[in-house]
Amino acid sequence: MDRQEGEAANRPLSPGQGVSEILSSVRALVADEADLLAAEANVAVRTLVACVFIAVAAAVVGMLGVAALLAMVAMQIVENGYSWSAALGCVFLICALSSATFVFTLRGLTSQKLFAASRRELRGNV
Repeated sequence: MDRQEGEAANRPLSPGQGVSEILSSVRALVADEADLLAAEANVAVRTLVACVFIAVAAAVVGMLGVAALLAMVAMQIVENGYSWSAALGCVFLICALSSATFVFTLRGLTSQKLFAASRRELRGNV
């Protein structure tokens, strides 16, 4: 750094230049925060899409497995001498009870206030 630059750096700024410097620093800070927010949102959306895709794939594979299991149950009932209507009635009853269990479990989960708790944790008011 030569002598003229050193003197210019030590020279006090006029009030207009000071305000201008502060405003440009605030603009740069806001721009940096906006870029960071956009990058974090991008990562969050990509993660959400991947999670949804994997969850749907797991659900499809799971449903195929449950369908095969229920078909085996129905076949066992028929092999034990009962009619197909009795076997399908048992499979229907199993499906209805399972669905009711899932619905009540989901209702219990949705009644929790998860977002409010996470906001308290982020603010340090736990």
